[in-house]
Amino acid sequence: MYLTILGNNGPFPAPGGACSGYLLESDSGRTRLLIDLGAGALSRLMGLAEPRTLSGVVVSHLHYDHICDLLPMQYALQFSPGKRPLPVFAPLRPERVRALLECPYYDLFAHEDTDVGEMRVSFIPAAHPVEGSSVRVECDGAALVFTGDTNRNPALELFADRCDLLLADAGLSRADWDEKKPHLSAALCGETARDARAGALLLTHLNPIYDPQALLLEAREAYPAARLAVPGERCRV
Repeated sequence: MYLTILGNNGPFPAPGGACSGYLLESDSGRTRLLIDLGAGALSRLMGLAEPRTLSGVVVSHLHYDHICDLLPMQYALQFSPGKRPLPVFAPLRPERVRALLECPYYDLFAHEDTDVGEMRVSFIPAAHPVEGSSVRVECDGAALVFTGDTNRNPALELFADRCDLLLADAGLSRADWDEKKPHLSAALCGETARDARAGALLLTHLNPIYDPQALLLEAREAYPAARLAVPGERCRV
């Protein structure tokens, strides 16, 4: 399967950037799974795929920098609807935020292990202030794990064991991280990829207050092959 980065920032976009958004496509092209759609990511999606051609959407959690472009995507579907409402897998809480996604064009489901077309999608709870999940997607003999927004989680290493690609929340520098923060540091992303024996590591959810190259150097101390997620990049998982 293939991954395209639609946005790599959080909790707000850099100038000309976009918040979290990731498009997964099976080798056959018959299955397209969208993971998150934050500020600015919809315009990049529209250059690659019409929303009605998506097989489903996974929302890692209901913070606005991960979901806000799902609101205008309703209008894109209104003017070019699919044969049926688009399945959207989202946490149940916060309920007031989840209610924003209730519309005739989305069919809302909870986070439960499921098949979406050719892809097997599984979840574990993330360590974040609101309900959310880390996500594993398996297809075409490959596995991608997206940490979602999370701090250290003892289950994450096993969940990501031997995945082909770890897409990791590098929301903090080493200096700014502690156990009570809502994100991993770039250094911890490197350690997680190393300990999980991941085939590759992409750092994402990059806060524009940091120099991304400095974060990359921190991650490479534990995982020398770490790379930054770059909007527009398409890579084989």
